[in-house]
Amino acid sequence: MRLASAIAVLVCALAFLPGRVGLAQEACVEPPEPAPVDGAQLNENQMRAAAAAARGFIAQSDVYQSCLANTLDAAKTQATADGKPLDPALEPTLRAKADANQKVKEKVGAEINTAIGAYKQAHLK
Repeated sequence: MRLASAIAVLVCALAFLPGRVGLAQEACVEPPEPAPVDGAQLNENQMRAAAAAARGFIAQSDVYQSCLANTLDAAKTQATADGKPLDPALEPTLRAKADANQKVKEKVGAEINTAIGAYKQAHLK
């Protein structure tokens, strides 16, 4: 999980080299959403794995959202340096991607909390 985050940060950093603003947006890779689970049906190892997957997704989503924000900042800086206006579609596009990912992140957090509650109800009586 830490390796994936480190790689994502490195890719984002490399994408921000001068003249590479367009590539920065491409380097921001949205993490895949983990499948929801029914905690009542899981054993302890499965529950731990599901919780770890949710935590990993949330951490990777933070990296993704930071990458999007950095992409926007880099594009603004590059536009200013070039004396050109910022692409008017860029900011709303990046903000929409970050907002959509935030909603999924919140959903995943709520789902894993529900699964943990169901696991406790079923197994820790």
